Amino acid sequence: MTVTYGVEKCPDKFDEYRCSLPEQYRKLAADQLREDDLIRKQAIDQMRQWIAKHPYIRRCRTDSVFLLRFLRQRKFSIPKACEMLERYLALRQTFPHWFQGLDPFDKTMQTLGEEEVFHVLGFDAKGQIVILIKSRNFRVDKYDLVDLIRFLHMNMEILSCDELVQVAGVVLVVDCYEASMAHFTLFRLSEMRNIGPYINHLLPIRCREIHVIRLPKVAASIVDLLFTYVSPKLKHRFFFHKTINEAVSYLGKTLLPTEYTEENEEPKALTHVYSKRIRESREELQMLDQMEIDVAKFSSVWSKTGCAPGGIDAGMVGSFRKLDID
Repeated sequence: MTVTYGVEKCPDKFDEYRCSLPEQYRKLAADQLREDDLIRKQAIDQMRQWIAKHPYIRRCRTDSVFLLRFLRQRKFSIPKACEMLERYLALRQTFPHWFQGLDPFDKTMQTLGEEEVFHVLGFDAKGQIVILIKSRNFRVDKYDLVDLIRFLHMNMEILSCDELVQVAGVVLVVDCYEASMAHFTLFRLSEMRNIGPYINHLLPIRCREIHVIRLPKVAASIVDLLFTYVSPKLKHRFFFHKTINEAVSYLGKTLLPTEYTEENEEPKALTHVYSKRIRESREELQMLDQMEIDVAKFSSVWSKTGCAPGGIDAGMVGSFRKLDID
């Protein structure tokens, strides 16, 4: 996929957004995000001005679809979208071992894809994309938490560029069947502190529901500990299902594989479609690493969450209205 944009914060010319959303998603955007043609254009223009005048952002993508990731996630609250972008840029640099150098042709990334850890099942009746993660397919004898985070983030980066996903969001299904204690002890306390803010505030994707199926009892205390770093709003989006039947009764049979539904015909999943899209997005993933913010100025951006993964300071969003946005 040829990249037609750059990371210059003040390019000579910006791209002109043309809405290609199907009618169902236009209505969703209007009803859920307060989005219309005028609001969208004004928000993109103002966010570009803010980036241009931001004293600590050195390089950043300013193409429309990239900025809409943040604007739609924050329902077109421009200060909140700018804050999220700030934190996103700072986090990428603070934890480069998690978020930089993502390459779909890297051997580990390719193998994780082949081992079917991550499944894109398709779009449900609400227009939301449904993702299935099979814990048992993640080989704890071969990979560690960094590998898992990098693989999942690479997938989410490309998913969040899909405007249908931006508007309607994601339903995440995590199947813990045959997951061992080693799967859950991957999440050390120090890592949980850093993952919490990422989940709560920095992932530019609308996570609508998270369904956890067949969680082992021995893992309950670890999940409880992880929950201490999850925002109350996100906690309400978690659903725990003890059995397959319970999960199917909630999620329906349309998209779930036949091993869950005992139907005769396997639904046509989109995993291969998105895997191909990720491989074609190698250049786009590499360009993300060219974005830059002065991380030294952001050492306390996490103060609101009580978590401070060294090196990130209070953002510039408080000065949003002081930057003379025209």
